[in-house]
Amino acid sequence: MKKYSVLFGAAIMVMVLAAPAMAQFSSWGHMEFQTVWERSPDFNTGNAWANGSGLAVDSDTAWRQIRQRYRFYMQYGDPKTVRAVLGFEADSTDWGEAGTGTVTGGKMGVYRSDQVQLEVKHAYLDFMIPNTPLQVMAGVQGFAYGGRLWMNNDAPGIILATNFAPHKIQAFWWRENDLNRNTYGVNDTYGLAWDMVQKQFNVYAYGAYKNDLYTGNLAAVTNKFDDHPWWIGAGGGFRPGNFNFSGQFVYNGGTRKFTTPGLNDSDYSGFAAELSAKYQIGPGMFFGLEGFYATGQDADDSDKINIYTFPTGSESQSIFGNDRTVFMWMNASHIGYSHNRELNFAGFWYGRANFEYSPTAWVRMNLNYLYIGDTGKGTPGSYSATQRNPFTKATSGTKAVNTPVGSRTDKDEDFVGHEINLITSLNIYKNFVYNIGIYYFIPGDVYDTPTKDADASYGINTKLNYAF
Repeated sequence: MKKYSVLFGAAIMVMVLAAPAMAQFSSWGHMEFQTVWERSPDFNTGNAWANGSGLAVDSDTAWRQIRQRYRFYMQYGDPKTVRAVLGFEADSTDWGEAGTGTVTGGKMGVYRSDQVQLEVKHAYLDFMIPNTPLQVMAGVQGFAYGGRLWMNNDAPGIILATNFAPHKIQAFWWRENDLNRNTYGVNDTYGLAWDMVQKQFNVYAYGAYKNDLYTGNLAAVTNKFDDHPWWIGAGGGFRPGNFNFSGQFVYNGGTRKFTTPGLNDSDYSGFAAELSAKYQIGPGMFFGLEGFYATGQDADDSDKINIYTFPTGSESQSIFGNDRTVFMWMNASHIGYSHNRELNFAGFWYGRANFEYSPTAWVRMNLNYLYIGDTGKGTPGSYSATQRNPFTKATSGTKAVNTPVGSRTDKDEDFVGHEINLITSLNIYKNFVYNIGIYYFIPGDVYDTPTKDADASYGINTKLNYAF
């Protein structure tokens, strides 16, 4: 008995000694598998589209992929004082892809898969300044402001935050480039954000300024420029009874200053807005309406960047279609990546009707209808010395009078198309979900060619996801 008591006591001592270390360390992540099957995603016109540039797909051919991704994070330390966070990611853009032996992204799914494929996603310190309410996050981390309309990406930088419940204020800075250190050729963004969250409503506002001196130093740019766009955005939600209202507006101003003598500057003047209303009909049953609008480019204006812009490479594009689309825009939450027809949402508007039903706790069905339009405009033709490209001041090239990738350039059209889709989520186990999205897309006049009307596209895309 004494022998077992000694062993039992030793086990308790090991657990006690290990407890602080276990409390200091934690990990989390997810793994997902995605399938893509789409018939005629180029509408049988042979024109380029967002995820198959230059790919011609006829009525007997489909676009198909099997993709895989995982992310995992490790944390050591105490969030109340100081912690270090490391995050990693690996991707396969297509099972059976070619290997490179180097980390170029999307090379995990090769035959004989012992390839170099592990990306550092996050590496930052998160600490409290002693005896203050100030929190500092410094390093490579995620910057997410403005929901699906503005910034969502990883970058090196610093966030300084303070919480005075229910208020939260953040000052942030991230750096995109610093490759001309002897001439201060940086590309930096500075901003400020405020959030207030209550039980029945929330409000937020943010503003940012981009100081891009790096672009003007690129030797490959014929007409060099320094870029200084800025953004001011505000939004929120209101949840009275069975209703849920939300909306956001963000204005994009600033100037692109061309350093080539004799060239006028281009002024930014664009905006994006969204508004939605959702009503709970009964248990697990909802009906919703939503509108979205983002300014497009006026191809006849040489000195205005009218199309709404957002931070370079922002993955707000990846979440723009969440809960909404299976084909037109990316729905990273339910379907994953690169299943979408369009990457950019600027230059479009849509109206959406939505019906959701969960007959059981493990099933959610989401039926959507979208009517999609184009907000770009202009007179077909080419740029010239008297009517330059406002982005580059080039005097050659075809004017983009329509926004969508692969759209016609000989005629200005407004109708992009109808999308009807059904997104079904099956909660197999806790944190283990299978999403199935089916769609039918009827393309509008903007995709027709002078000799052929665009054909409809349809498909089924899925994602199996386990969060741990």
